[in-house]
Amino acid sequence: MKLEYLKKAIQNSRHLVCLAGMEMLREQGYSYYKDDDQLYETERKYGYSPEELYNVHCFNTRPELFYDYYKNEVLSQDIIPGPGNEALARLESQGYVKCIITKGIHNVLQAAGCRNVINLHGNIYENNHCPRCGKIFPVEYLKNAEKIPLCDKCNIPIHPGGILHGEMVDIHLMSTAADEVSKADVLLVLGMDFSASLCREILPYFRGQKLILINRKEHYSDNVADLVYHEPVEEVMPLVVSGLEARCG
Repeated sequence: MKLEYLKKAIQNSRHLVCLAGMEMLREQGYSYYKDDDQLYETERKYGYSPEELYNVHCFNTRPELFYDYYKNEVLSQDIIPGPGNEALARLESQGYVKCIITKGIHNVLQAAGCRNVINLHGNIYENNHCPRCGKIFPVEYLKNAEKIPLCDKCNIPIHPGGILHGEMVDIHLMSTAADEVSKADVLLVLGMDFSASLCREILPYFRGQKLILINRKEHYSDNVADLVYHEPVEEVMPLVVSGLEARCG
């Protein structure tokens, strides 16, 4: 695997931004709710698709069903950061990575040590709030509720910290992400192809010099990139970081 171009691009970058996709979780053996096996199992168990369950309409009209799914299938996932996440944290600590943008809601990047992360879809740990009074509740409050976690003041269901299907992304977060990408001279796309919604929404703002894709699956849109590695992120990025650290040493 020839990594010299990638190492030089990172080393010479002035403002490197990363887009982190869901394939990074699949590389670690975690399933994503859109995966075929997850779709089948969810519909068999709950009678609805994941997109119908993790949805603002379900939350508003059938909160008990929503929270049955949310607590058992979303909050129960204890996702441990993998080598790819840890490599990004090391690159950030060395001053190379300025910002990481993701739609993941489990704070895996933060758990790995990354600090400047934009979670466009929020996360399960923060901003679990009462839609009426705005009171914030820790995720443990949601996990420990017998059925529907209710606000202790208003007695209505608590809204999870993540954005549900049918809700709008926070315009401030999107504006911040777009601004970061517009400043980037190198954009590193990890664990997704260019048809992913995150890429479709963010790439139009990129005006930089190098667009680099690392994704183990080939896709017809790959030719958009200046450089493509069809390898797992968790294999490529640790090698890159080790190479850069060796040069510095």
